[in-house]
Amino acid sequence: MAIVFQGAPRTAKRNPTQRARRLEHALGIVLLLLFLILLVLMVRSLTTDANPLPAVMSIAGLVLLCFFYAYVFVLPDDLTSIATDRTLGIASRLFDNARLGFSHESMDAVCAIVLPETLAAAICFTDGSTVVASTGERSSEFPPGAPITLSTTGAVIASGETTVFASEACPEGTGLPLPLHAGIVAPLKVGDDTIGTMELYYRRQGEVDQRQLALATGFAKLLSAQLATFELERQSEISARVELKALQSQVDPHFLFNTLGTIVSLVRTDPEKARSLIIHFSDYYRQTLSDSDKPVTVAQEIAQAMRYATLMQARYGADRLSVKTHVADEAAARLVPSFILQPLFENSIKHGMREIGTLHITLRAHLIEGGLALCVEDDGVGMSRETAQALFDANRQRSHQADGESKGAGLALSNVLARIHLFFGPDSRIDVESTEGVGTKVTIILMGEPMELLMKEDRHVERTHS
Repeated sequence: MAIVFQGAPRTAKRNPTQRARRLEHALGIVLLLLFLILLVLMVRSLTTDANPLPAVMSIAGLVLLCFFYAYVFVLPDDLTSIATDRTLGIASRLFDNARLGFSHESMDAVCAIVLPETLAAAICFTDGSTVVASTGERSSEFPPGAPITLSTTGAVIASGETTVFASEACPEGTGLPLPLHAGIVAPLKVGDDTIGTMELYYRRQGEVDQRQLALATGFAKLLSAQLATFELERQSEISARVELKALQSQVDPHFLFNTLGTIVSLVRTDPEKARSLIIHFSDYYRQTLSDSDKPVTVAQEIAQAMRYATLMQARYGADRLSVKTHVADEAAARLVPSFILQPLFENSIKHGMREIGTLHITLRAHLIEGGLALCVEDDGVGMSRETAQALFDANRQRSHQADGESKGAGLALSNVLARIHLFFGPDSRIDVESTEGVGTKVTIILMGEPMELLMKEDRHVERTHS
């Protein structure tokens, strides 16, 4: 039989914070009793004793008691609150500036934040070989881009450990410009790699104490954490961009050969239609292979999807494929990621078309609260609930493809989902409704406004190489 003891566990009694709180409460009760006693003595002295000395002593005791109470209970909380607010404010400012990466602009702003919090005369950030940013006394002697002469910098890059040094201990030509005689070099790390250093320079060796060392180490760790976050986000974006570029640059050989075959067959029988298809074909691949990092308007994205539909109508015949669009005027100019509607059209045609009869596809675009909805609906063969639920399982889709099964619909939707998350964030989504024998409806929900990733990446590159 298990026995449960209600209340706080035994370990809670050993909590030093709780013990301190209990001590504060006990001391507060004692002070209150002393206050009451002194107050009673003062009143009694004033009313019954002609000698004013006891009353004066009682008043003095009350004043001292009030000062003691304020010193023990009120002032520490105020000082702690002020110190906490200041520390959080500094950390927040460091994060705000370091979120743009290890660039001259961001580190220059960090220099202005860190230097006043230390006794250092100057501060410098390096990438291990050159100066990234610096400010303070004699900073003009090591401007951004200048080569590193301090031997300690290389040692810290190699060891990844914070190091304190004195200029006279450095080999000739590898120290600091006078009158800076000592310093602290702290590593900036991303994972296990040391990507740079933060260096504080002092006029006197005596100014380098444990507090300065703790400040340098703490600031370096804060910056390292933010730089690591920035690098993870950047690598995630680069990975997603590479995947999307690969997806966009893929040319389906069957689609290519079938379309060319259709055009060739029309050259003699209907040259005007063949000419029109060549124009659509050229425009389609020009847009498909163009830069996909910037959003396009809904009207442009629909035009690209309709080029694909036109080419497929030429292949299957107008009696086999019918496409209609319903686009609200206010939605046509909204920005969306490119190459998100054509995969939905392709899925409907490849996986929804029956052996006989016409496949009807309807595209709708309209605004919703806080965003935009794009819906592609068909009356094709549909799919089971289990198949629909597995559409976004990319691993399962790749496994099916490796086994030779035709499960491209899931991969296409997974890639489109990755694309809208890259531009719009995780609040955007894709909803799929399907019934076997009835049809499928795929709705893309885009919340907010798209982020122009290319511009952000270009700014990062410019800052890195400035």
